[in-house]
Amino acid sequence: MRSPAAKISLVTGAGSGLGRATALAMAARGDRVVICDRDERGLDATAFAINATPGTVTAAVCDVSSSAGAEKVVAIALEAFGGLDYAVNNAGVEGARGPLDDYDDAEWRRVMSINLDGVFFCMKAEIAAMLERGAGAIVNVGSTASLGGVAGMAAYTASKHGVIGLTKAAALDYAARNIRVNAICPGSFRTPMSERLFGADMGGMAADTPMKRLGTVEEIAQVILFLCSNASSFMTGAALPVEGGKRAR
Repeated sequence: MRSPAAKISLVTGAGSGLGRATALAMAARGDRVVICDRDERGLDATAFAINATPGTVTAAVCDVSSSAGAEKVVAIALEAFGGLDYAVNNAGVEGARGPLDDYDDAEWRRVMSINLDGVFFCMKAEIAAMLERGAGAIVNVGSTASLGGVAGMAAYTASKHGVIGLTKAAALDYAARNIRVNAICPGSFRTPMSERLFGADMGGMAADTPMKRLGTVEEIAQVILFLCSNASSFMTGAALPVEGGKRAR
């Protein structure tokens, strides 16, 4: 049986990559974890892996780019575990690449609906649940594209800049109500998304990083765990780069 003191955590985009690594790390410390993704097979694989940890898992196939989808997954957390302590809004897509003047309107809308609207809808539902509980912490997953431009990726860059703006606004709204909202901005590390963008051979990205290697999803997950813990109790509104030193140049 899980201890009543075990934390209740929610991770979106948990079917692969950073979302899966984060859910596993949370479960490894004993959290009761709700995972969601549109990819049912990926979600099942994550749930199977969590079953080998001290944690407990509930999986939900949903699309957080709609308010109904975001409300659904938070409702599942409340029904399954009775509350919500931590939430990691990780679901995102890279979108098509190309110059802005030739960018497809529908593709722009798709990227923004998942990467930015999805974070907004999730935070609305998550914060409502955390206010009932009297405390909570949220981590939104941005990108180094949240901190600078990326040629040929206008929609992705704009959406990830928006994530930081939402993070800071929400942090100020709820700072006095015991809800912390932070963001991480990962750089060069290997995920299914980065392989789609840059190909399986990512040696050039590694060489361009001061640490001369790619990061791992497990390393990024440890930063998320720090933000979803009492160790970061005086942090809110931060956007932490996790990128091997690139921003130090």
